[in-house]
Amino acid sequence: MLRTVKEEAEKPEKEAKEQHQKLWEEQLAAAKDQREQELAADAFQELDDDMDGTVSVTELQTHPELDTDGDGALSEAEAQALLSGDTQTDATSFFDRVWAAIRDKYRSEALPTDLPAPSAPDLTEPKEEQPPVPSPPTEEEEEEEEEEEAEEEEEEEDSEVQGEQPKEALLPLAPPQPASPAGEDKMPPYDEQTQAFIDAAQEARNKFEEAERSLKDMEESIRNLEQEISFDFGPNGEFAYLYSQCYELTTNEYVYRLCPFKLVSQKPKLGGSPTSLGTWGSWVGPEHDRFSAMKYEQGTGCWQGPNRSTTVRLLCGKETMVTSTTEPSRCEYLMELMTPAACLEPPPEAPTEDDHDEL
Repeated sequence: MLRTVKEEAEKPEKEAKEQHQKLWEEQLAAAKDQREQELAADAFQELDDDMDGTVSVTELQTHPELDTDGDGALSEAEAQALLSGDTQTDATSFFDRVWAAIRDKYRSEALPTDLPAPSAPDLTEPKEEQPPVPSPPTEEEEEEEEEEEAEEEEEEEDSEVQGEQPKEALLPLAPPQPASPAGEDKMPPYDEQTQAFIDAAQEARNKFEEAERSLKDMEESIRNLEQEISFDFGPNGEFAYLYSQCYELTTNEYVYRLCPFKLVSQKPKLGGSPTSLGTWGSWVGPEHDRFSAMKYEQGTGCWQGPNRSTTVRLLCGKETMVTSTTEPSRCEYLMELMTPAACLEPPPEAPTEDDHDEL
């Protein structure tokens, strides 16, 4: 039921979000187209040297970077080809037919390009004349001198970056595009109605996911219970309390761990990964006392030997604890577990004469 409610709530949410996305993409496309037209208009104005409202073959040839055959110059034939065979074009045709063909190559003349390239500084001469210093400068004089040198270095770097470019390096008018204003490419927030659809759908999702988690937890509990009741815990279920417990025995070298009906393992006393000595197999006591021994099988394999296995003998005792662990044969372990569940129930006492008198 909650899944159906969720799916029904997600339909208007999806439609509203798609519509919002579509409108935003249309706005982006319109803004991009406007920027493109502005770039084309600027290029047309720069190319129109005689300001007669048209760009001619001759005017195009003043921009050798538009060369198409790689010889470094724009021939008359190449320029006419860019104009789709015409000798000139107006602003509208320029944008429709010419701009797309030249936009990636066209370079603006906005910055001066006839200035000489900056000459390399002469490192053999000091940047400024330094008078003899009769005594070490004070801390204030040192700080002022460092600030002046930093300002001079910044001015030199600025002059190299901004104004003094090689003659052939012109300012790109088209791509790479300048960075858009902050937030321009970020989708605007949803309108009130769209946000209401989103909130309603999210609430339905939360309720469904909460119910789904509860269902999975319940199913896991059922699986665990089904597994637990599948075990033979003795004639009267007396060994059931061992199922959720683990018991340890520490020796000089190892820590042995027994989790009845699950597994047996050993771990080095000084730290390290545990080694499986077997997982639950079956009861293996003699026919007249089947519940006196457990078998754990298919543990970690021994080097050039069988998989480790463990036999657990159950002994009667007031407390539940592992009392010993040995390895009678290579990779075959024997463990003793003391537990009240292994104690035989005493036979009922015969009634005494006093009991008969009372009756």
